[in-house]
This record gives sequence, structure tokens and C-alpha cells, in this order.
Amino acid sequence: APEGCDLSPGDRVASLCMLGGFAEKVLARPDLTFRLPDDVGFEEGAAFLFNYCTAYFALIERGGLRAGESVLVHGAAGGIGTASIQVAKAFGAGRVVAVVSTEAKGEIARQAGADEVVFADGFRDDVGRSIDVVVDPVGGDRFTDSLRVLREEGRLLVIGFTAGDIPVVKVNRLLLNNVSVVGVGWGAYALRRPGHIRTEWEALEPHLRSGALRPLIGGTYPLSEAGAALTSLDTRQVTGKVILVP
Repeated sequence: APEGCDLSPGDRVASLCMLGGFAEKVLARPDLTFRLPDDVGFEEGAAFLFNYCTAYFALIERGGLRAGESVLVHGAAGGIGTASIQVAKAFGAGRVVAVVSTEAKGEIARQAGADEVVFADGFRDDVGRSIDVVVDPVGGDRFTDSLRVLREEGRLLVIGFTAGDIPVVKVNRLLLNNVSVVGVGWGAYALRRPGHIRTEWEALEPHLRSGALRPLIGGTYPLSEAGAALTSLDTRQVTGKVILVP
């Protein structure tokens, strides 16, 4: 640990090392390295920063989540989805609805803290126009129905396109219903602003320490099987977060 930073040799830490993380030893920037609470394991630490900072940036910084609002989360059993459920609950959402494709994934979403679980097929009819914020890391053909479930002044947060298709916005829907589509590009935004990720960590860490935020580990692979871990992501077999271990 270099002089002048708030870390010491021997501290238990989690870090965003950006490149070169598939290794037993890494060189990490002090400003992207954070001391773990004593009761948080290394696997949970490895699963935390990327997904939970993204969820915080989406819901709080870009989505302006207010206490008591309702949040709908697509891909709710995945890493971003489970993190978004927990961040929404920790920061005051009154109701969190998880959208999943199978009952098994619904159980993962419930473990993460979702108040309700609905299936992707027909989710619009199940929730009606009752949602303030939609978290969408999926994209594809459910995008228009996500707009339709928003209340007036609702926000649809665009995080990714795991479905493969990038949807097109018909902006008359935004005008008629006074709703917003909000881009969420956490990495590009945060890394251009020194100290920003530390600010997010400081907001999240008390909830990590309390247990309100606790990553769900969907699988662990030895470092020698990193390729298999990536394949599990590519084929969408993953729930929670996949971890490489020595």
C-alpha cells in the first residue's frame, strides 16, 4: 500500500483492477481499492463493486429514486438484477417487482429481497401501470411494455442489452405519458471523474456492513477454468454473480 492512502499492508480489500484481474496477484489503484467490512467474505467482495456501483448509479444518481417508489427489475436473477433489487430496497423503494423467465430464477429474486415476482411473458398485464422506475439490463422486445407500465413521471433505466436486440424508442410514448428513458453508462461516467467511485462506495458500504446489501454468488470456478466461467455468462446460465477463486 503506497504512502498517503488510507490502506495498510494486510488489509482485506476489494478492488476494481480493470484489466488483469484473472490472476493470483494484481496491481490495483489505491483510489479503486476499498477496505472490506470484517464480516464480508472475499467472494462477496469480488462480487460487489461492479454490480452494486452500477445499480446505485442507475437507481440513485440517474434514476433519482425516491422513498416509497415502486421499482421493476428485468433480468432480476442475474448479477445486475439481484444488486438492483437490494439497492432499491436499501435506499427506500416501497415495492420491488422482479421479472424472471423461470420459477427457479424467481426464487433467486426472492432471496435477493424482491417483494413480488412476475414472469417476463405477460409482465405488463401482471403489474399494470404501477411502476415508477424500471431497471432494464435486457432490452429486446419487452422494452415497449416497460414503457407502458410506467406511471406519470416514471423512468426507464437502460443498462444493457442481454437479449441481443437494441430496442427503438417511439418518442410519442414519452410525450403522451410524461415518462423518461435514461441511459446508464456507469463505467465511462465514473472513471472520468476521480473520486466518484469512492463516493459511491461510501454510500453503499454502511448497507454492505449491515447485511442489507449482500451479493448472491451463483457459482465459483477455479482460475484455471476462467473460460468455462465466461461461457456460463455468454450462454445466460448464470444467476447471481460468478466468481473465480485461486
